[in-house]
Amino acid sequence: MAGVYIHVPFCRQACHYCDFHFSTQIGNAEGMVEAIVQEALLRKDQLPGWSNQPIQSLFLGGGTPSLLSEEAITRLIHGVSSALNIDLSSLTEITLEANPEDLEPSKLTAWKHAGVRRLSVGIQSFHDETLAWMNRAHSGDQAEQGVRLAAESGFEAITVDLIYGVPTSRNWAADVARAMSLPVQHLSAYALTVEPQTVLGHRVAKGLEQESPDHRTVKEYRMLCEQMSRAGWVHYETSNWAAPKKGGVGAHRAIHNSAYWSGAPYLGLGPGAHGFLPPKRYANVASNPKYMRSVAQGHLAETTESLSQSDRYNEQIMTGLRTEQGICPDALEAAFGLRPENVDCQGWQAAISSGDLIPTSDGHYRIPEERWITGDRIAATLFHLPSS
Repeated sequence: MAGVYIHVPFCRQACHYCDFHFSTQIGNAEGMVEAIVQEALLRKDQLPGWSNQPIQSLFLGGGTPSLLSEEAITRLIHGVSSALNIDLSSLTEITLEANPEDLEPSKLTAWKHAGVRRLSVGIQSFHDETLAWMNRAHSGDQAEQGVRLAAESGFEAITVDLIYGVPTSRNWAADVARAMSLPVQHLSAYALTVEPQTVLGHRVAKGLEQESPDHRTVKEYRMLCEQMSRAGWVHYETSNWAAPKKGGVGAHRAIHNSAYWSGAPYLGLGPGAHGFLPPKRYANVASNPKYMRSVAQGHLAETTESLSQSDRYNEQIMTGLRTEQGICPDALEAAFGLRPENVDCQGWQAAISSGDLIPTSDGHYRIPEERWITGDRIAATLFHLPSS
């Protein structure tokens, strides 16, 4: 079992680019905590079939989990772990997503006491004009101060998020350099995407905003790759970099997210959360009131789908090619009965001859770093498309 993801569906304000499920009405936050714990109890019966795959990690995301009170965070972590019979001390990673403005001494202390060992801080940029354009609630200085305070409070595993491909006057190289000057061990960086049902999406549709041109997005991604390489960080997934550990043994990879990319099963709790218990994938209703009512009545408001071997093969192609390890044809055939060379021999050979795929070790193939930004396109050319 990869782990347990808990979706906390509240935000202080709506970022203009975000299409995740959340609400800025946080008056029912305490009730939501109890509902998520109740969902964990309802899902407990789904776990026996996965008893041979122990839970490794707990991830509180959202939304903005750091908005919750110190007491609510403690009740959420301990309530879910108790409901699922998880020994918190046995987990390799317990992560809490936090916004910079919430990194206060009292909260940091309470989070540590609750069992949190890793912080994921949503900085996005240090440039105040860009932050205002995004409708973020913090300043660049506040982000830096918050991360430094978290480190001083004893957190030794801190990751930060940045966004590139933003159509503002922000100096991207300066943002990356400032992030690297902080006591962090991991960085996630994502290209800005314009989603239709967002403030940004509506503005672009009306011609009030212009998307960043593709060439600028590609340039910033490659600049990031170069800066991180010079700093000695490991680029282990398209959007993720890990600092080398002290003594040179290993790197600070995200254990929870790495399990997603490997296709491991996981539980998702909370409104809008997704879970995967092969071959079933489920999605909880993305409505706080509907979610809370259904859980209170003792049932799960979810949609489910059963994935075919072909579906799972395609997903493993997609996620595997996002990683430095890549994909292994032998492993794919053993797991799903499908092999890239047999699925589409011409497409497979074209990907290799063009340099989109390169062989590594142990029979694996990966996308070279300079082409990772177009990795989804490359992966799609290798999908198995069953005849109708």
